[in-house]
Amino acid sequence: MNNLNLRCHALAIAALFALGFPATSAAQDAKSPAGSWLYTVTIPIDSNPKDDIVFQGLETYIPGGSYIETDQLAFSPGTLSTSSHGSWATGKPGRDRDFLLTYYNFSYDSKGNATGKGRVRQIATLSEDGLTYSGSGDFEFMDNNGHVVEAGTFTVTATRIPVEAPAALDAVRLVPFLQQVTTQRRLFRSPR
Repeated sequence: MNNLNLRCHALAIAALFALGFPATSAAQDAKSPAGSWLYTVTIPIDSNPKDDIVFQGLETYIPGGSYIETDQLAFSPGTLSTSSHGSWATGKPGRDRDFLLTYYNFSYDSKGNATGKGRVRQIATLSEDGLTYSGSGDFEFMDNNGHVVEAGTFTVTATRIPVEAPAALDAVRLVPFLQQVTTQRRLFRSPR
């Protein structure tokens, strides 16, 4: 590696640290679930943990309180459902890492006929660094007439999805992009 390339790589690495990429991007919002997450839900069926229903999902908490979600059960034969939509809000004063969530989805049978809707309510607590959360809640499925046909409780754990550069991306080409992203974030977060 020649001296110029070495200096360019060193500059690029220094810029990455100066911009806080990517580790601090999530940590800046450690008290908010805003962002996208990979979660795992456990629904206990009986006293034997081997009988629990466990599945994963992807969710996005949108700044301002909106929410969207999809999970592995959405396309299970006999339990088809739409992606979920809902609202979230922070919890009690003094408990600034707690948040509440309510969301709904529509369900269908294997032939595509509407069978009703589901509602999920959750309370969760963000970790100190804002990169994970855990919580619990309840769910219910209602038929087309609004009668509850199934209900239960669950626990949930989640990991924030970080911004990651492709492994093969040349660090020198990444610096201008990171500067643009940082500027956009400042503009987005500044009061208007």
